[in-house]
Formats: sequence, C-alpha cells, structure tokens
Amino acid sequence: MNTPFSHYRLGGRELLGGPAWGDGTSRHGYGPPVLEQCGRDCVYCGRPLGEPYESWLDFSVDHVVPSNTIGLGYTPDWVNDLINFVTSCRHCNEFLNRYTLADPPPSTLEEFCALRDRVFLEKRERALKRHAEERAFYEAWRARQ
Repeated sequence: MNTPFSHYRLGGRELLGGPAWGDGTSRHGYGPPVLEQCGRDCVYCGRPLGEPYESWLDFSVDHVVPSNTIGLGYTPDWVNDLINFVTSCRHCNEFLNRYTLADPPPSTLEEFCALRDRVFLEKRERALKRHAEERAFYEAWRARQ
C-alpha cells in the first residue's frame, strides 16, 4: 500500500499531536507542521507546492478522515492529529470536499490508522479521476476557442 504515512514521525501509527492553529490558515498556521511530516508535494496529484511562489499559494491541508466524522462519534483527538493531515493542493482539496464516510467509528487507534490508509487511497483515486475529467473538459473547451 503506497501511502505517505510511513514517512511520518513514528511511522504515522502513533499520535503526534494536533498542529498549532497559528493564524488559522494552511500557509501561516497549521500547515507548516504538515509539510514537515508529509512533504512539499500534493499527496493526491503530485503537484509541487513549495516552489515557485504561485504553487505555494495553492498549498492546502486535507483531513484524510474528514473532520465532519467527529459529529458521527469519531475521536476528535485522532481526526485532528497530524497523522490524519496531508499536504494537498487547493484543487485536490476542493475536488474532495464532499467526501463522506459511512464506516462506524473505529474503537482503537490502529483501526483508525487502517481506515485512514484506505480512505487516503480512495481519495487519491477520486482526485486523479477528477483531474482527468477536468483536463478533458478544459481541452474540449480550448479546442472550441
């Protein structure tokens, strides 16, 4: 299974703590700790986000297991921990905004991590499919110009 979490401190299987909120933005607040764990490329599409400056402006952070699961009984400390955050471009993050889970809340951290890994793979597949659809739309639109 190819996920970014094995590169996280402690292998992404032990809680690292929630990122500092800072000013509440991904670039100046909670995002830099995610970059340190996850890297400077979008984990979904591979787009570089550290350079140039214009790419930095597209840097975003995604909760792999969505934050709305807290209202469904998921443990907030797990959902809001660095082990559940990944580096994302704004485009992929937008493409995945309506992702929902029907799984019951996991009862152990290991179950949560296994769910997170599965969800990550599903979300990456969904984001790549959406990029292909958007590219096809764009190319058809450009051909009409």
